[in-house]
Amino acid sequence: MSTPSYHPAAVALQAVLALANETEREVADRLGLNLTDYRALSTLSQSGPMTVGNLAVKLGATAATTTAIVSRLQSRGYAERLRGEGDRRHVHVSATAAASRDIMNLMRPLMDATNRHLESLPAAQQDAVAGFLHTARHLMQNHLNTLSTKDTA
Repeated sequence: MSTPSYHPAAVALQAVLALANETEREVADRLGLNLTDYRALSTLSQSGPMTVGNLAVKLGATAATTTAIVSRLQSRGYAERLRGEGDRRHVHVSATAAASRDIMNLMRPLMDATNRHLESLPAAQQDAVAGFLHTARHLMQNHLNTLSTKDTA
């Protein structure tokens, strides 16, 4: 049985994804976190304050598991629980400013190098790269949704 031939860009994207996973593990390790806790912290850092329930949905975890994750992050000074101003029963979780800064400090060299490279490209190429990545993100989200749906069926 022969292996299908894929476009070099599709193969390169698979390699980028593998490196992204390795980078994520290394950043988690540098912060002294396991990968699951780092993913929660990263989500909070990128998305801003949210309820534990919303964080659980984003992580694909149960509320109980996510509560434990948040407690671990909070005990390390990486997350904080914020009570609602109007209704104290509403609790939002947020990455601390220091945690967001720590993540950015670890990712800044890659982000800066990527930004410099993109800015060196002609505008049409910049637009093509952005369009491709936007489409790839949607394709990946659709694939993830399909995989997740198969797990529950």
